[in-house]
Amino acid sequence: MSAEVTIRNPDGKYIRFQEEPALSGPGREIVRSVPPGLGRGRFLNLDCRSGMEICMSRCRFTRDYLARIAWPAPRLTFVFCLSGATQTLNACSTSPLGITAGQAHLHYFEDPVLVRRTAGDKEIRAVVVRFPSEKIAGLLGPPNEPGPQKTITKAIAQGRLFYSQTMNFTVQSVLHQMYACPHRGLVRQIFLESKAMELVAYTLEQAFDTALPGSPIRADERDRIIAARDILVSRLKFPPSLTDLARQVDMSHTRLTRGFKKVFGCTVFAYLRKERLAYAGMLLSENRLNITEAAFEAGFCSSSHFAQAFRKQFGISPSDFTSRK
Repeated sequence: MSAEVTIRNPDGKYIRFQEEPALSGPGREIVRSVPPGLGRGRFLNLDCRSGMEICMSRCRFTRDYLARIAWPAPRLTFVFCLSGATQTLNACSTSPLGITAGQAHLHYFEDPVLVRRTAGDKEIRAVVVRFPSEKIAGLLGPPNEPGPQKTITKAIAQGRLFYSQTMNFTVQSVLHQMYACPHRGLVRQIFLESKAMELVAYTLEQAFDTALPGSPIRADERDRIIAARDILVSRLKFPPSLTDLARQVDMSHTRLTRGFKKVFGCTVFAYLRKERLAYAGMLLSENRLNITEAAFEAGFCSSSHFAQAFRKQFGISPSDFTSRK
């Protein structure tokens, strides 16, 4: 069920967004254009078959604006901001909740009414994924199972949950893929739903530090392994060798290699390649560099090797990706 969205015009009055006809396809898709005189762009809302709701915004306002968003019931909400800045007010929070480019939020408020201020004269690109109250249990599973279920269920019972984190390149890459979606109809809906669930999975993993079930990793070792991951991400172009990386986090080569796979589900090299591809995709989507330059900046020595890896990872060639965004 969609929210009632109103926006304050230059006269200080709240007016409804203009709703355009839904696009073709089995999912309910609504497009809300920015009212004339306030800026340009639109908000796209997709009601998924699973009960999940996706909102993708891409717009620019001529000035700061206020919008009032009233949901019929509370939502578990994931927010991913690629550009722009907003502040959200809610009766369950004592101060505004700000989000800027490169950040992700996870929140739940017992009061389903939000007042959001968006910074003007900046392009706002953000994806929001929501789950209504009755779908949360199906998403998380039983609260006594390992993982974030217990923490989130307890916070929801208390009426408030808020978590903020910095998005890594992998999350940003998924967002760019959603904006560059080349599909239509049912395939489009399935594509956007699957990418939205990827965002949810990455957020829960990062927010609650979920490792593979049964992983015998001590807390101090986990911290070292996460530190090793952070070093890799910060040095994508010229990463340290495995030996140097292990030395920097005070672990043996073997211990780091085994522990990394237990915590992140892949080898150090596979993780590095995935982050490099995500970073290159981000550079291409922003028109900052051409394909060869993006490949080199992300740490690839060969543009042909980069193109093969990019297609294998994302199912599309770099040239097609840049032409469809």
